[in-house]
Amino acid sequence: MTLSRVAACEPLGPYVQVRLERTFDPGEAGQFHMLRALAHDSFLARPLSAVAVDDHGVTFLCQPRGPALAALANVGAEVEVLGPFGRGFDSASAGSAPLLVGGGFGAALLAPLSRSLPAAVLLAAFRDAEASRAAELVPAAEREIALPPANLLDLLGARLAGSSSVFAAGPDGLVRAVAGACAAAGVPCQVALEAPMACGYGACYGCAVRLGGELVRLCVEGPVVSGERLAAA
Repeated sequence: MTLSRVAACEPLGPYVQVRLERTFDPGEAGQFHMLRALAHDSFLARPLSAVAVDDHGVTFLCQPRGPALAALANVGAEVEVLGPFGRGFDSASAGSAPLLVGGGFGAALLAPLSRSLPAAVLLAAFRDAEASRAAELVPAAEREIALPPANLLDLLGARLAGSSSVFAAGPDGLVRAVAGACAAAGVPCQVALEAPMACGYGACYGCAVRLGGELVRLCVEGPVVSGERLAAA
């Protein structure tokens, strides 16, 4: 466990960018940390993945719903940090034409990965234009944004044949559909899954998901898993 402090907070559409002083290991793209503001009496920390890292700070994107997350979005707040936890993305297998596919809040989780893949194209879906501001955090070579009634899977289908790999993050239904499309097309795919996490260590089994016909603890075997394994669930 490490203590840090909120150095800055900046709104981004319906979200808040919370920048912590870099007193801890920021981990790899796709991993997560358990954060808890000490000023709040929450017993459980909240799992968040970094969206930006530099020599002095680590930035997380959050939706300040509920008092525990709202307590994190305060400059000067002291924060307990555990992690990094889990398995992140493996960018070494990206190839020459990778696609980043994101939905809603999850699209921002692709930001650290995109910085190591300058040729990547971002395909992202959001409920409205305000929420789509999360895509601003992802420095992709090209972006295609789907707003209702557009369908993100249509954008993916138009580009999948020419892609070398796919990296996806977002709601469960979306990433499972992306994994299925990639498996059918024979394109390697990695996806970051979302699940309730209370500990980060695999002790509570709150994040158990079905993969390849068995239940696994996502905080230990994920949150990034192969699309092939997810498609076979």
